Amino acid sequence: MLVYDQYIYPEKPDIDDDIVVFHSGFCSTSPNYSYGKDTRDYYLIHFVTRGKGTYRVGQRIFHLSANDGFLITPGTTIVHTADKKEPWDLCWVAFFGRRAAALLEKAGLDEEHLIFHYDKDDFLENCIKNIYNESRTGKNIASITGYFYLFAGRLIELHEEKEKKEPDIVSFSRFDDAVIYIRRNIRSRITIENLANYMRLDTSQVYRIFKKNTGMSPQCFITRMRMDKACEMLEKTDLPVKEIAEWMDYEYQSHFTKQFRKETGLSPSEYRERKKSHKNRVSDTGIYPILCF
Repeated sequence: MLVYDQYIYPEKPDIDDDIVVFHSGFCSTSPNYSYGKDTRDYYLIHFVTRGKGTYRVGQRIFHLSANDGFLITPGTTIVHTADKKEPWDLCWVAFFGRRAAALLEKAGLDEEHLIFHYDKDDFLENCIKNIYNESRTGKNIASITGYFYLFAGRLIELHEEKEKKEPDIVSFSRFDDAVIYIRRNIRSRITIENLANYMRLDTSQVYRIFKKNTGMSPQCFITRMRMDKACEMLEKTDLPVKEIAEWMDYEYQSHFTKQFRKETGLSPSEYRERKKSHKNRVSDTGIYPILCF
């Protein structure tokens, strides 16, 4: 594991400025590497540049991947863990100050809304790299603070773009974004709380959006998509059922089989055999097929 963390000050300084950048860095993690439990007395924003991992805050667990970012707020106990198969690369910036909370609020980030997604370009990563490089060399505080304001400004622009959309368009756009998020994390157990934080809505709003667009609850929709992916893997690969269950983050194969049977009326092995033999299609059995997306 490689870690590069550059502190501008040896310890948190007693400075009463609008924004004080404390430290920044980046790392390439090892499989299953876990950081925490840890609590800070300043803000930290992490941005995922590659791979996957989870971010745990209390009872909330967020499954994140490349181009996702997460906020750590002062006084909050957190744990973040790299994926066992695709461990993530992270970059981060730590900061505090009189305007810190207000800037984050303008970006749609606070203790209830900790996650963001940015995939337009490398702007956020480059801002952090510039902060890091300046911290290592000249330690020009004005330049470091300027790069941070560019970083925060882009997050604010991202949030404002979403807020400016018309209500109906926003509803559809957020649903569309949620589907992409589910697909990207299809192997993980996504909760309605994960979706709510990703969509920057409360859980009741998420529920209404999914019912309006699909006629299903968010959890039912997620389960259907996950089982649809399982069907695809059963049809297109020769992976054992046990490996497919593990890939989809089921601790026990029996739990995966039970869920699969509940959705399709068949066990995974039965489904695979029927598809291979072409003797009986799922639709011919009177069983409702899984929705395909």
